[in-house]
Amino acid sequence: MASAANVALASPKVIVALDFGTTFSGFAYAHTTEPAKIYSCYDYPRSGKEKPYCKTLTASYYKQVGGEWELKAWGYPARSEYERDVQALRKHRAKGLPLDDPAAPTMGKYLTRFKLHLASHDMGVSSASPLPVGLTAEVVIADYLCGMGDVILAHLQRKFGEHLTMEVIQWCITVPSIWDDSAKVKMRSCMIDAGLVKCEGGSPHPLIVVLEPEAASFHCHKVMKEQILDVGDKLLVADIGGGTSDIVVQEVVSVGEDSRYRVKEVTTSSGGLCGGTYVDSRFMEFLQKQIGPCLPECIVTHPHVYAQLLKAWECAKTSFGEPTMIGESIEVDFPNSLAAVWQAYDQRVGNPARDSYDSLEITYPELQSIFDPVVTQIRDLISNQLLESGGAIKVLVVVGGFAESPYLLDCIRRKFSDTVPHIFSPPNPGSAVSQGAVALAFNPDIIVSRICKRTYGFAIREHFETGVDPIEYLLTCDGYAECRNRFRILVRKGDEVRVDDCVSTTCSASFKSKRTTFRLFSTYETDPRYTTEDSVMEEGEFCVTDVSAGEVLRRDRRLKVSLFFGGSSIEVKAEAVNFLADDKVGFPIEVDYLLNRS
Repeated sequence: MASAANVALASPKVIVALDFGTTFSGFAYAHTTEPAKIYSCYDYPRSGKEKPYCKTLTASYYKQVGGEWELKAWGYPARSEYERDVQALRKHRAKGLPLDDPAAPTMGKYLTRFKLHLASHDMGVSSASPLPVGLTAEVVIADYLCGMGDVILAHLQRKFGEHLTMEVIQWCITVPSIWDDSAKVKMRSCMIDAGLVKCEGGSPHPLIVVLEPEAASFHCHKVMKEQILDVGDKLLVADIGGGTSDIVVQEVVSVGEDSRYRVKEVTTSSGGLCGGTYVDSRFMEFLQKQIGPCLPECIVTHPHVYAQLLKAWECAKTSFGEPTMIGESIEVDFPNSLAAVWQAYDQRVGNPARDSYDSLEITYPELQSIFDPVVTQIRDLISNQLLESGGAIKVLVVVGGFAESPYLLDCIRRKFSDTVPHIFSPPNPGSAVSQGAVALAFNPDIIVSRICKRTYGFAIREHFETGVDPIEYLLTCDGYAECRNRFRILVRKGDEVRVDDCVSTTCSASFKSKRTTFRLFSTYETDPRYTTEDSVMEEGEFCVTDVSAGEVLRRDRRLKVSLFFGGSSIEVKAEAVNFLADDKVGFPIEVDYLLNRS
C-alpha cells in the first residue's frame, strides 16, 4: 500500500464518520458522487445472538501473551470470547484440576466504557473500567479503532469494490462538545495510532473533528425537512449517550436547501456524565441492596458475573417505559455462580430461604427508582440550557443511544411539553450523530459561530504597576519596569466566535533555534490578570518549525501566528514574515499543537 505522502493528490471518494461511543460505536458513510445517500452499517461481527443494530459494543478483551497485553477481540466478539473463557475455566475447576496446571484456561481482561478515561476530571466521577497495569486509555482506544477501521474498509470494499483503499477515505470522528481540547487532541492521536489517518497506509486527508450534538442537529434538520424551523427559531439538542449527556442550543440563521441552512450556537454547550451507563451503575447498586455484600465479593471471585448481569439488564432497560409495560414488573436472570453464592450467603447469615436464587423480580416503582436519579440529572441539564438561552425554544431534539429509552423520552416530554412546542426524536436516534457528521462534512459551513467556553491567552510582559502587581513579577529591562506573567487575552469566555475568524499576533522568531514555542493558557474567568492565577491552566504549547533550511535568514525575522477558536477544536496556523534576505515573505510553516491539560 502506498504511503499517505505519495498519494497526497488523491481526492477523497468516500466520507466516513466514526461515532466512537461509551457503550456502543458505529459509523455512517456516503460516496462523494452521491452525498445525499448516507448509509449506516448494521453488519458488525457478532456472536449470532445480538439483534442487528447500527452500532457494535464498545468493549475489548485482552489477554497476556509473553508478558504483554494483546487484543484478542473487540465489539460483541469480545464479550463472547470472555464468556467462553469463563465457561472453560469453570469446567476446569469442576474437574478438580489445579489452576496452575499448564493446560488450565487463562483469563484475560474484559474492558468497557474506556472512552470515559478521556473525559475531563472536572466533569465528575467516571464509570470507566479500570485499566490493568501495562495498558493506557490511548492504547485501548487506538486498538479498538484499528479493529473498527478494518471492518469499515472491508464493508466499503463490498459496497464500492475491492479497488477502494484507505487513501480515498475522508475520516470524521465525532466527539462530545463538552470535551475539553485536550481530550479532542488525544482522540485525534488515537486515530493516528490506529493507522487510520496521517500515517503509512492511512488516509492522507486531514481528520475532521465533528461535535456530536451539532451532527445530530443537522441530521434532524434533514429529517424534519424544514417543516418546523424558520429564521430566528431556536432549537435545543440533547445528545444523550451511554456515558455523557451533551446539551447545546442553536439559532437558525438562514433556511432553504442544505446549501443555505445555517445555525449559530446561542449558549455555551453543557452536559455531564449522566448517560445510560449510570443507569447500569444504579442497577448494580440496587442489586447489592437486595442481595447483600456477597454480590461485590462474588464479582471479585467470578468477574464474568458483572458482564452477564449487565447483559441480562440491557434487555430490561431498553424496554422499560413502553406503553404495554406500564406498571409491569420485570425479571432479571442471574448466572449460576451468583445464585449459588447468594444462597450460601443467606444460609450463613440466617436469612429466610428464597423460593429461587436464579432470578430477581424488579417492580415498576423499583425500576423508576433506578432510572429517576439519572433522568432527573438529564432534565436539569435541559432546564438550565432553556433558562440560559434567554428565549423561547421551538424544538427540543433528543438523540443518542439512551434516547431510545421509552421511559426517558416520556419523562422529557412530560417535563417540557408545556414550554417547548415540538419535542422530536428521529427514527434510529442511535445513528443520528454518525449520519449527521457525514452530512456536515459535505456542508462544513452549516455552523456559523460558536460560544467560547474558556478565556484563552498568552503570557506576556506588560508595564509594571506599583501597588498592583506582585514585586516578584518585576523585571527591569533597559531601565523599564515590566511585569512578567501577565495574561494577554485572545478571546473571552462567552464571546461569540465565528468559525472563520482568527486572532493573530506577530512576534519575533527564535534566532538560535529552528523552533519557536508558544504557551497557551486558559481559564473560566473572563478577566484574568496573570497566567499564574489558581484558575488558570496551561492548555499546552504549540511549536512553530522554521522550514527555511538552506536560506539566508534575516535577524529581524518575525512570525505571524493565527488562532481559530470558533471551530470544533482549536486550530493554529503560522506564517513567516520578513524571514529571508531576498525579502520573500508570507510562506506557511509547520505548527505542532500539543495540549497538556488532562
